[in-house]
Amino acid sequence: MNRLSCTLLWMALLATGCRQPADVELVDDDRSSNLEAYPVALPDTDFVASAIDSTGVLPDDQVRFTGSFVINAVTWDAGGVTKSIAYSRVFVADSAIRVLGRLIGFQGSDVGTVTLNGALMFKIAHRVSAAKIFNRDSVLIHGVEYLADLTDSYLPDHQYTWLVTNRLVPVFTVSTETPERLSVISPKGGTIHLRTQDLPVRWSGGKGKMAIIVSVHDPVLKKTRPLVELRVLTNNGRAVIPAKLLTLLPSHTTFVLTFVLANRKETLILQPVSGKILAQAAFVYNTFIELR
Repeated sequence: MNRLSCTLLWMALLATGCRQPADVELVDDDRSSNLEAYPVALPDTDFVASAIDSTGVLPDDQVRFTGSFVINAVTWDAGGVTKSIAYSRVFVADSAIRVLGRLIGFQGSDVGTVTLNGALMFKIAHRVSAAKIFNRDSVLIHGVEYLADLTDSYLPDHQYTWLVTNRLVPVFTVSTETPERLSVISPKGGTIHLRTQDLPVRWSGGKGKMAIIVSVHDPVLKKTRPLVELRVLTNNGRAVIPAKLLTLLPSHTTFVLTFVLANRKETLILQPVSGKILAQAAFVYNTFIELR
């Protein structure tokens, strides 16, 4: 069995209850595809991760870091309808939240005042999903997070800096640079593709690491579940998703290809809490396709 098939085997195990695959690098043997394939690891908890199609952050990273400082420009291309937003979100975990002994999320720490390039970010309630515990869309409020709508002001290839101030005293800063604008040339949203054929993909945009997340999409519930991460070896604007991967995907017909062009780094902070912070600036472009 080649390594790409191993990737899909792990995905099948995930679908049947194994949440955390072994920490093994799974690489597509066909180097002409310009891609490396890895199964998406799901947290071995009752934590409900935020959707990859809006965050550009994999589920495992959402629980691995003490906090995150992200600034994303996001596009959803469903064919007839295209929607774009941009935002910044800051979240710093204070403590774990457990229900019936099971981890479901983290308390959002009130770190004081947060500004982004001098503009004040809004402090809002941090909502924690308890759907896995109560089998319905239950939401608990635990602490705060910070949010800014940048839809009309987001700039590509631009330096952004978050400043955290507590009791009028600057505590720490986090800086990052947005990548160049990402545009997906193919496949377009609404594309119908045969699983038995290789799927060429093309995009424009640089100054960041490129990855494509393949997710299955439920059009009724409007939810996605990430299956495999395709890391681009060389960001030259083109790659090929091989048919041998497509034919091993679940039998669902609707999928989302989430193109993530990101600059990201890890930063250690000591106060107001201590731990590793994920800083990410990204373009996230979602293309909804049908596989038959």
